[in-house]
Amino acid sequence: MNPWARILLIVPALAGAALILVTALPAIRANLTALHSWTRTEGEVRAMSGAIEFELGTEEASHRAFANVDHTWGLSLFKKAPLFIDPADSTRVKPAGLLQMWLAPVEMAGLVLLLLVVALLSAGIGRITAVDTSAVWMFTPSPGPASGGVTLHAPVGQWKIVVGWSMLGVAMAVIVLAAGGGRIPAGMFRIILGAAFAISLWLLAWHTKSMELSANAQGVRLTTVLGWRDVPWTRIRGVQDQHIFTSYYNGQMRMWELPFAGSTTRVLAFTDERGRTVMTFSPTLEPKDAMKQLFALCKQQTGAHLERRDIALPF
Repeated sequence: MNPWARILLIVPALAGAALILVTALPAIRANLTALHSWTRTEGEVRAMSGAIEFELGTEEASHRAFANVDHTWGLSLFKKAPLFIDPADSTRVKPAGLLQMWLAPVEMAGLVLLLLVVALLSAGIGRITAVDTSAVWMFTPSPGPASGGVTLHAPVGQWKIVVGWSMLGVAMAVIVLAAGGGRIPAGMFRIILGAAFAISLWLLAWHTKSMELSANAQGVRLTTVLGWRDVPWTRIRGVQDQHIFTSYYNGQMRMWELPFAGSTTRVLAFTDERGRTVMTFSPTLEPKDAMKQLFALCKQQTGAHLERRDIALPF
C-alpha cells in the first residue's frame, strides 16, 4: 500500500478516537459524580422538546428543572423517571436511568474501538505475506504493471466523479460543526460518519485514478495505490461480462421482480474452474483496443470466450 494511503487511514482514525475520548470523558465523570454525590429522587416528565423538563416534589411544593439529554429512550411524557439532583442546586438534575446515563458513553466507546481497529489494521497491512500469493490481494507497494503485454487504465477524469460525491460527507460534518450545540454523541456520530464517508471516497478516487490492469503470457495483474493482485492464467478458466442486479420477491404476484433502473452494475470478471470470481475490473477501462487484446490473450492462454452472466442478489 502506498505510504500516503496508509497515513490517510491511520491519522484520521486516531484523531477521531482522540476527539471522541475528549468528548466522552467529561460525560463519564459527570455520571460518576452524580452516582456518588447527588441525591436520587423521581420527577415527572412535563416536556420533551429541546431540554427535558421535569416536575419535582409534591403539588404544594413542586418546582421545575431542566436537563439536557443525549436521547429520550426510557423517558415518556407525563411519566415518572428516576433522577439525580444536585444537593447544592435543586435546579440541576440528571436522569438516573441506565439508558440515559450509559447508552451514549457505550456508543462512543464502541466508536473508539472501531477507529482503533481501523488504525491497527492499516498499520499492520502488508506485513504478513502468504505462501501462495496468486489471486490474493496484497496490501504492499505495487511492483508495477506486467511487462511485455497489454496495459489498461481507468478513464481520465473518472476519479473526479467520486471526489464530487465525497462532498456529501464533508457537508454533513461541516453542517453539524457549524450548527454547534445539540446532543453531543448524536452530533459526534454524524461528524465521524460524514468524515469516514468522505475519506473512504477519497481513497476510492485515488484507487480509481491509479488503477492499471496488465496482462502478459504469465497472467493478469491489477495494481492500484492500495496494493496489487496477480492471477496466473493457470487459475483462470473463464471470462464473464457480469450484470449484477438486486431483486425482491413479490408476495402478491408470487414472483421475483425484474431489475429496475439504477439497480444494475456491470463488471468484467475472470473466473476459476469452479466458476468463482478471482478478479473483477470495469468494462470502461481504456484503451478499447487494449481491451480487445486482453480478451484475445485470454482466449489464447485459456481457450475461454467472453460470456454474459446475470447475477440476481435477493433484497
